[in-house]
Amino acid sequence: TLINCRRFVTANGCGGEAGREVAAAAAVVVALPSVEVKSGRGAECVICREEMREGRDVCELPCHHLFHWMCILPWLRKRNTCPCCRFQLPTDDVYGEIQRLWEVLVKEGRQDLDQYQRR
Repeated sequence: TLINCRRFVTANGCGGEAGREVAAAAAVVVALPSVEVKSGRGAECVICREEMREGRDVCELPCHHLFHWMCILPWLRKRNTCPCCRFQLPTDDVYGEIQRLWEVLVKEGRQDLDQYQRR
């Protein structure tokens, strides 16, 4: 139940210290797609601030932001978030994943409650 889940999250201090950064799961990073930069995109890697050259392969995160592979890999070794929008990639940190899922449940629960109260 949700109450038991919340007790577990609270008792185990899931996610470690507040604001602690956790690496993205290795399996997720390996599975990220490589896309070719098309002409006219004029995209810039927000990590190194350099233009992404046409015809080069870059990394595309699930949120569709693009980065040079050499820039995003060190980032994802330390953090599980997109540098642009903070989209969260899964981690190998079990407690961090429980915390992340709990936050999703709470958010969805609030939305369901709001919809129920409007009836």
